[in-house]
Amino acid sequence: MPIRSDLSVYKQIISFIFYVIGIRRTATTTASMIAMVEPVPASLFGVLLIGDYLTIIQLLGMVLILVTITVLSVKQSD
Repeated sequence: MPIRSDLSVYKQIISFIFYVIGIRRTATTTASMIAMVEPVPASLFGVLLIGDYLTIIQLLGMVLILVTITVLSVKQSD
């Protein structure tokens, strides 16, 4: 089993490196919005792939994040 766990650690490191490179190449406001919305798809993947359950508070948090991102992006485009 150690080989399998080592591979998952390397995958996480590589994906994080690409994430940081991508964030550095975008505008500051865009990068902050991407970082704010990141928990939403992560939670949805957890529900879809692993079968996790979300509580009402977690669902409300996701809605709050999406509403905030929408408001910020509309204000930014004005």
